[in-house]
Amino acid sequence: MPRAKKVAEPHPEPEPVCGGGDPRPGGGITLSAQQLSTLLHEMRNPLTALSTLAKLLQKRLPPDDRNHWIGLSIEQECKHLQDLLAELERLDGIPAPLQLRPLSLADLLREWSPIYQALAEAQGHRFQAVLPPFLPPVLADPRALRQVLDNLIDNACKYTPPPGDIQLRVEVKPAEEARGSSASSCQEVWIAVCDNGPGIHPENLERIFDPFFRADPSKPGQGLGLAISRDLAAQMGGDLEVESSPQGSCFRLRLLTAQ
Repeated sequence: MPRAKKVAEPHPEPEPVCGGGDPRPGGGITLSAQQLSTLLHEMRNPLTALSTLAKLLQKRLPPDDRNHWIGLSIEQECKHLQDLLAELERLDGIPAPLQLRPLSLADLLREWSPIYQALAEAQGHRFQAVLPPFLPPVLADPRALRQVLDNLIDNACKYTPPPGDIQLRVEVKPAEEARGSSASSCQEVWIAVCDNGPGIHPENLERIFDPFFRADPSKPGQGLGLAISRDLAAQMGGDLEVESSPQGSCFRLRLLTAQ
């Protein structure tokens, strides 16, 4: 059965960047003040409570206790989420400025993969990260990149019935191969998050990147994750696309290399 494919609406394509320049296009997701206020209120209160409980857990346990480390990890993840909420506040008509710089993708994925594995296993899934032997540095904002991958992993876990297989894999391609152009000798890095869930209905593919769209209203969430991820990908000079079939879905993030 042919795979349905949805590519994000094209943003103004930046000039290929190899070692310098700023590929960020303009634009952003505009949310009403009321929508933002409601979302932030609903998210901040439980997040503050969780952070407080994590600190209490650390105080009550000796530093060499494994649960002390778990409490510290929870507190750090709460801080990460609080940073993301601050970014969300800036989406009210003004896209948050990203700090694009060369990043070691291999180092970042080695750091983040254990977190993704724990998240997947907690929901009854298997997780695998597949990286090539060599990865060139990418031009990206570390917080934005983390947010995009967080959203993609969360979606894969949420919409895949357990026990499922969640895979994060990375490929390096010549830019002309990836975009069908022979004008550039740059490379591009593609980060794919794939699952073996039931797939996305073809009608929903047309709206999958729309703010507040939810393919399954019974699932938790506000329908913002993919919309924000697509916007952040564009701000980093890349894009985000999805392929889906009844055998599973695969979201692919394209980033420019910094070489």
